[in-house]
Amino acid sequence: MQEVELVELEYIKKGVEVQLPMLREAVRSQISPAAKLTDFGTQVVGQSERKNLTKLNYQTLLNNIERFRRGALITDIDYQFLVSYDKWLRESGIAHNTRISRLRLLRALLNEARKRDIIHTNPFDRFRIQQMVSKKGFLTIEQLHRLEKMQLKGYEDKVRDAFLIGCYTGLRFSDIVSLRNEHIARGWLTKKMAKTGFIVEVPIAELFGGKMVQLIEKYNSNIERLTKNLSKNSSVNKTLRNILDRIKVDPKITFHSSRHTFATHLGQSGVQLTTIQKLLGHQKLQTTQIYSEVDRKAITNDLKKGRKRIQQ
Repeated sequence: MQEVELVELEYIKKGVEVQLPMLREAVRSQISPAAKLTDFGTQVVGQSERKNLTKLNYQTLLNNIERFRRGALITDIDYQFLVSYDKWLRESGIAHNTRISRLRLLRALLNEARKRDIIHTNPFDRFRIQQMVSKKGFLTIEQLHRLEKMQLKGYEDKVRDAFLIGCYTGLRFSDIVSLRNEHIARGWLTKKMAKTGFIVEVPIAELFGGKMVQLIEKYNSNIERLTKNLSKNSSVNKTLRNILDRIKVDPKITFHSSRHTFATHLGQSGVQLTTIQKLLGHQKLQTTQIYSEVDRKAITNDLKKGRKRIQQ
């Protein structure tokens, strides 16, 4: 009964009209102003339709915050909490992008709390989260051309070609290995992304001189001949590494770097970030902006095009 009264008091402080069913549900589900952030987060994420990997990332965040400040309530998370938590993360020595990812997840949880009238405002409205930094690397045009010209056979040939698909389309490994013939029609590739559920449409006949179309023709217009035996990312990455070593490519390059290669070269050719965002299936432009190599050259090219139009 004392817990019910505490929850009711917290709602009253926030000017929320309280009803008994609301109180019962708030206490039962640990979703109330008096709930611990870890309990709230566990309930909200557990009841959501988020991917399993995303749920694991949220649990890591909650465990991390519990180490930072044990027993913190949802209502304890204010601007100063964020400043202190961010400083604690930086001093812990974790990678920059990992720190940014945790802050973004915390922001999403607090947005959920605001929707439930647990908090009036999200302190992230005043707290600026830095951008992620691209660290995967990408193949230069010269390296890409050397890779295309390599004479390979069997499994190595398929691994190289699968990597090239990523360079030509921006698809992730999980989407490449699940490519089917029905995903490709009339010069376009249309596919629901495994990670996000977002549908991407890629004009493969237009991008990179239509090299993706030529690659499909190599397999007699049957993409499944290429993708059906490439199920394990670790095995593919090991084989890919052996191939890339022969053309002196940075050891940090992995299969996922094909996606970065795609985005970087589009940006350097003057394609706007909003277009690259759609092709990659990013729901937020901020995610696309990690390609710092893209930004400067894209801006320069756009300005050059603008000057030409003005002078005409």
